[in-house]
Amino acid sequence: MGNEDKNVANEAKPVLSKTESTGSKVLPEDTDYKMAKRNLGCFFVGSEGPRHRTSRLLSNSEQLPDCELPPEVEEGNIEYKLKLVSPNPSRLEHLVTQMKWRLREGQGEAVYEIGVCDNGRMAGLCRHEMNASIDTLRTMAKLADAECIVLKEFRVLNDRAVKDCDVPPVARQAWTEEGKSKVVEKPKYVCEVLIRRSQDEGCLWTDLRIAMLGNVDAGKSTLCGVLTHGELDNGAGKARLNLFRHLHEIQSGHTSSISREILGFDKHGRMFNYENHSIESILDCSSKIVTLIDLAGSQKYLKTTVFGLTGHCPDYAALVVNSKQGLVGTFREHMGLTVALRVLSFVCITKIDGTSPATLRRCRQQIEGILKSPAVRRPAFPVNSFSEAEQAALHIKERTPVFMVSAVTGENLPLLHHFLSRLQPALSKEEQAEAQQAAPRFSMDGVLSVTGQGTILTGLVTKGSIREEDTLLLGPFEDRTYQEVKIASIQCNRMPRRLAKCGQMVSLAFHNLDRTPRKGMILQCPSYESYCVQEFTADIYILQHSSSSKLKPGFEATVFIDSIRQKVEILQMEKEISTGQKAKVKLKFVQYPDLICVGARLFFRNGRTKGMGTVVDILKIPSTIVRNSASYDAEILTEPDETTLERLETATELPQTAPQPVGTAPELNSSLAVLQTEDLAGDTISSTSCTPQHLTGDATDAADPSHADLSGAAGTDSTDSCCSESGDFMKHQTAADEQEMVLEELI
Repeated sequence: MGNEDKNVANEAKPVLSKTESTGSKVLPEDTDYKMAKRNLGCFFVGSEGPRHRTSRLLSNSEQLPDCELPPEVEEGNIEYKLKLVSPNPSRLEHLVTQMKWRLREGQGEAVYEIGVCDNGRMAGLCRHEMNASIDTLRTMAKLADAECIVLKEFRVLNDRAVKDCDVPPVARQAWTEEGKSKVVEKPKYVCEVLIRRSQDEGCLWTDLRIAMLGNVDAGKSTLCGVLTHGELDNGAGKARLNLFRHLHEIQSGHTSSISREILGFDKHGRMFNYENHSIESILDCSSKIVTLIDLAGSQKYLKTTVFGLTGHCPDYAALVVNSKQGLVGTFREHMGLTVALRVLSFVCITKIDGTSPATLRRCRQQIEGILKSPAVRRPAFPVNSFSEAEQAALHIKERTPVFMVSAVTGENLPLLHHFLSRLQPALSKEEQAEAQQAAPRFSMDGVLSVTGQGTILTGLVTKGSIREEDTLLLGPFEDRTYQEVKIASIQCNRMPRRLAKCGQMVSLAFHNLDRTPRKGMILQCPSYESYCVQEFTADIYILQHSSSSKLKPGFEATVFIDSIRQKVEILQMEKEISTGQKAKVKLKFVQYPDLICVGARLFFRNGRTKGMGTVVDILKIPSTIVRNSASYDAEILTEPDETTLERLETATELPQTAPQPVGTAPELNSSLAVLQTEDLAGDTISSTSCTPQHLTGDATDAADPSHADLSGAAGTDSTDSCCSESGDFMKHQTAADEQEMVLEELI
């Protein structure tokens, strides 16, 4: 028997059928064995070349996998499991949590390779263990609100996968040196299973944002704490401690900042909050996520409240009233804000457990009277049953639902829960579909600096979807430019995500953000027009103004447009106006240009003067784009080997007796400039100078013509210095040439 015959026989040794008996006769070598040698080649397939990690490893191509797959990695949606046979309850809970992580990594899909070790070796399982593992996987998928689909099953021969068909009889024989056959082991299998989350669950939830408004001591934070944490208040404000962010808020009991908490509802209306669920569990079990935005009620924090309404774009507003006090303080002003910004609202009368019936009746009459006023024109609709709560959610555009609740006794809180579960987003289905299909745009309302992460931007995805590694434009900056940035990571509701959808409030980290952004800036797709606005025209209406004077050109106020909060000045107006009057005015941003669109709603204030309006015309200023291709190219450069590093060190070791000034090697400096800007054709980064400050400085400095002239002058001075010291330059010419050659090899 030749070497080739021996190899084929050895490959056939471990493989036997489940129906084979040990008493089979030896096959003649010149007949069946030669046929086996000829046929086994189509079953033992070894993959050649590098294997790439895809969503399906085993059945993604016609060629079968080798004895090993790529090792398992923690990221991604692919999980290797050797066996899943009868896990105990704690182990099952851990496996379900792991499955939810893989589902999030794959945006609702995960692939399980059963019978595969963590290092990628296909060990295989017998039929009994494979069936038990599939049953366990189905149980895990059910607990994770997903479905389990078996994609492919392979038999394993000698740690290799074969085609899903019967193994030839000869392959079931294990040949020994004496020419006798024997049964070695039962056949083993490897299975590939797809786990897919249900379409109406998990990552495809509906987002709903509700702003909490009302006077100080109305019970806004307490009501939010009871709804989101499921624990009733003790009458002294214990529930509101879960929402406070600062020490002075805890000491005073008054909210001064914007805080957000979530609660979820599934498709059957069941509520999920922090009482018995973690934030991860709430997101996994809910088909609707309601974000409660707790805003300040004090008059001195009014600008924070207005920014919360304009920057966070809530779908609805909850006007909270203390039944003991009635309509006092900032309640009427907050209601006016909802009317001016066209935010639908509902009313929650709190603290009814300690209020007399007469006081409660008087408070209801005040609310009904203000809702009937010509400014609101949405009559009150008291909610006293579950059917009325459902009707209130359906007809909230025509009527204002009114709830009377207690955060201490829990009275009527189930009605409010049912109302929130039936409430739908303010945008219509057509508007939502149009916004989701548009190119991505992100409105920024916060800037954070995190150690180890750099600058983090928080805000709302107003259009499209944002994914990790997307390249977007951030701006406009004060110099009227946009910077090209690349998304590094995304967090939504304090959980890492690969995708941020339209309507979600997220936090973004970046790879290459080297400038300091500000609130109100826009992150958008490069397909959008890049411009900024300094002057614009708006139709305004004065809500409140001093009776002794009228609004005139030159008046300055703070304007709120989406997430923009900036001072504006009135340049022109068709007529002078006072309280209750309208006019078309021309406004100018005082500090720096911003990006606004025609049709945007605005609110402005200065002292007791308050007004609202709509942007009707803008004067666009073209903007330049600062690209960061150089940083991308630096990431692609391969790491030099040890020999190249030694040559580079030798080339850079110049004599210490004559230190080389900057610019004394023009050829070397030119090569560095080419390395920096060879892929920047048409960009705003200049390549006229290659001093260290220019290489590491802000790219927008080179875009300024005055800076370009300065850099050119510096380059001329360096050249003159080089010519005056030509002797030193010739002395080190050989070392500079060798260093330039090494740099070319690195490129």
